[in-house]
Amino acid sequence: MINIKKIVGMAAACLLTFSLWTGAINAADETPVKGTNQFKTPPALDMNTLDNLQKLQKGYTVNYQVFEDRDLPIELTVTDSGDLVIPYYEGLIKAAGKTCREVAFDIKRELERTHYKRATVRVSVSSIAYTNTGTITVQGYVKTPGLQQLLPGEIYTVTMAIAKAGGGTDFANLKKVQLTRIIDGEPKNFYINVKDVQEKGKLDLDMDVKAGDLIYVPQSYFR
Repeated sequence: MINIKKIVGMAAACLLTFSLWTGAINAADETPVKGTNQFKTPPALDMNTLDNLQKLQKGYTVNYQVFEDRDLPIELTVTDSGDLVIPYYEGLIKAAGKTCREVAFDIKRELERTHYKRATVRVSVSSIAYTNTGTITVQGYVKTPGLQQLLPGEIYTVTMAIAKAGGGTDFANLKKVQLTRIIDGEPKNFYINVKDVQEKGKLDLDMDVKAGDLIYVPQSYFR
C-alpha cells in the first residue's frame, strides 16, 4: 500500500532543495560580471552633479555612459563639426561650446524620446585637445609682459592674465587696467579695477578676454 504521507514528505524535501538551488543562482547573479562595474540595478547618479563649468571643444575626448545599459564607460571624441556621435542614436549631439552637464541632459532627452524609457547619462572630460585658439598681449607695468596663448574651453579673465604675467610691478596701477578690443573694425577701451577684484573679491568687475585683446597696466605715481 502506497504511503501518501511519505510521498508528500519526499516531494516537499525536493521542492525545498530546488528553492535553495535557484536562490543560490540568483544570489550569484548579483555579483559584478567580469569586465563591468555594474550590478543588475544601476547605482544612482544625480546628473546635476556633472561638471557645468568647462565647455567642450572639438578634439576633446569624453567618457560616456548610460547607467541603465550596465556597461563600462566608452570614449567619444568631439568631431571637427563640434558634435558627438552617440551609440544607438541616429543623429548627432551638439557638444562644442556646451558643458558636460548640458550635453548629458541633451543626450538624455533624445534617448528617452527615441530608445529608452529612462536614461541616466554620465559625460566627463577624458582628455583635452590643446589647440591654440588665439593670443592676447599683456603690456605695461607687469613683471613678464608679452603674448599669452588662449586654450579652448578655458575661462580667462583680465585678472588671470595679469597674474600669469607675474602680477603688477611696484609701480603698477591695478585700479585702472585698460583692455583694448577691436569691435567692428574699431578699437574700444574698457577699464577694470583689478585691485578690487583681487583684494575685495569683486569678481563682477572682472572681464573675460578674447583672442586679439590688448591689456595694458599703467603706472601708478603713488605707492
